[in-house]
Amino acid sequence: MKIITVEEHFDTPANIKQFNAYSKVKNNNPHQEILGKTLTNFDKRIEYMDKYGIDMQVISDAGNSPQVLPDEYIVDACRAQNDTLAEAVSARSDRLAGLAALPVNKPEEAAKELERAVKTLGLKGAIISGTIDGQFLDDPKFEPIFAMAAKLDVPLYLHPGVIKDEQKAILYDSKAYSPALATFMGGAAWGWHMEQGVQMVRLIISGLMEKYPNLKLVSGHWGEFVPMFLERLSEFLPFSGLDLPHSFEYYYKRNVYVTPSGMFTDPQLQMVLTEMGADHLMYSEDYPYIERKDSVKKFITEADLSDEQREQFAHGTAEKLFKL
Repeated sequence: MKIITVEEHFDTPANIKQFNAYSKVKNNNPHQEILGKTLTNFDKRIEYMDKYGIDMQVISDAGNSPQVLPDEYIVDACRAQNDTLAEAVSARSDRLAGLAALPVNKPEEAAKELERAVKTLGLKGAIISGTIDGQFLDDPKFEPIFAMAAKLDVPLYLHPGVIKDEQKAILYDSKAYSPALATFMGGAAWGWHMEQGVQMVRLIISGLMEKYPNLKLVSGHWGEFVPMFLERLSEFLPFSGLDLPHSFEYYYKRNVYVTPSGMFTDPQLQMVLTEMGADHLMYSEDYPYIERKDSVKKFITEADLSDEQREQFAHGTAEKLFKL
């Protein structure tokens, strides 16, 4: 069975150096000295894929992304990162495809870079990590990015990012447990994902999907909590004044695609499959932050799916969405 994973990550030595020098966001790569070598080594990536039966990866920078650099650096840094990515994937186009990093806090420049990345570099869309220095993407200033994605008919992958220190202090710091546990609670265990779920909800209720009906967004980690609340949101938001011609779940099921990001768990698969259908499911490992190794093939092969659903989840939806 063909396997395509779509939330897999890379970095470059130049970007890591620039990130460490200028970023106000704390280093987002655990075990940097070890992981950095994996992120930047495309030969090791292909060896890993060969060993564990992965036919193709769609790769992106969602760790030390140039997106989070100070504004004076982000345009040139994103261009350089995208140029390097395009060169790498073009040399291995049968095994790799790429998503662009964008200078999101300069939305007009981000829209131009998305167009260049797709039309000139051959990348398949873009990735946006977290909020933008605490700004959610439903702010009208960011609309040019979504308008360009809709115009180009390419997806945007909405990935978690490091939350603001103020959020962490209010929501996750506690006298009852250690600062280290608070950091994990505010990060990969819970907080990143909850914020990104809020991000998606806000985008939908802002009317963005009504304005751009062909906009395609991708959400990892089984949808960052949102799929289990689709009916609740659809029922309650109209009481609060939501004035859209369709329900919340209508837009979510039409415009959003969901991946596991290495969370190979049967209950979540069955719940998201029930809500979204296999034609809105794609596979992902979150390599190299997570390396599931033999479980990459084992989970999808043994999952309780029909043959058609399994093929869609494993590769069919990704091929259609990313035009692979």
